[in-house]
Amino acid sequence: MTIPTEQATAVPVDQINQASGHTVDGEGLLNNYAIEPEMYEEDGKSLSELTNRVTVVDIFDSEQEAKSAVLEMEQKGLLVPHISIVAKDYKEPQSSLNWENITADGGLAVVLGKLGISENSILRFEKAAEEGKFLMIEIGNDREASKVQHVLEKAGHSMQST
Repeated sequence: MTIPTEQATAVPVDQINQASGHTVDGEGLLNNYAIEPEMYEEDGKSLSELTNRVTVVDIFDSEQEAKSAVLEMEQKGLLVPHISIVAKDYKEPQSSLNWENITADGGLAVVLGKLGISENSILRFEKAAEEGKFLMIEIGNDREASKVQHVLEKAGHSMQST
């Protein structure tokens, strides 16, 4: 007895098969993730990406300390483009979130407010920046925030803000 099987439609890697509602990964395996309808996308980002964003900010006494923490995070698999080091009049070449852009966007308080940081924390971060300290800002999802928190705690830092 022969059991009929559904034939898979050839779909390019990571492309959505509109008929079956799945994607195919680089190894040819099916990913049957729920596909978010286009109507829930804004500016090229899905609604879930926009609402699940978590911002982690911590204070470091020196540029070297901040860079060491970022290097450790990179070694733990975090995406460095999501992590910025910010300090007054400091410009990190590979980061779009730097003092010049922050000033152009209305200042540190405005930018941190847009990232969902509380007013009390904003005041603490502004004071630290005025004192010449370095802020490490990571913008990502819950999983990335958890990894960042783990790295910071291992380095002797307590979680400053999310």
